[in-house]
Amino acid sequence: MKKTFLLIYVIAFVVLFLVCAMIWHWQMAGTYFVCPEKGIITDFLPPFVNPAAAGDLYLKPETVVYTIWAVYAGVTILVPGVGAWLLVRMHDRALKSSW
Repeated sequence: MKKTFLLIYVIAFVVLFLVCAMIWHWQMAGTYFVCPEKGIITDFLPPFVNPAAAGDLYLKPETVVYTIWAVYAGVTILVPGVGAWLLVRMHDRALKSSW
């Protein structure tokens, strides 16, 4: 059961991480901060702005950007866990009812 939970969690986490990273890049980059050297995936990982690089700056307050990122990170970590737990629980319940 633990292996099944872990497998479902890892697969769901990777998929949701990629989806959240794409949504983050589409929604935040250029609107809340500017960092032309980062890509879609690396854009989701802090720090969002390199202070030493020319042209990198926050357009909104830094605390706002990190607060929104914390919500994205929480969703990326918690949703796969809840989904994996529910799937494993439903599978166990179905197995018990069939016997």
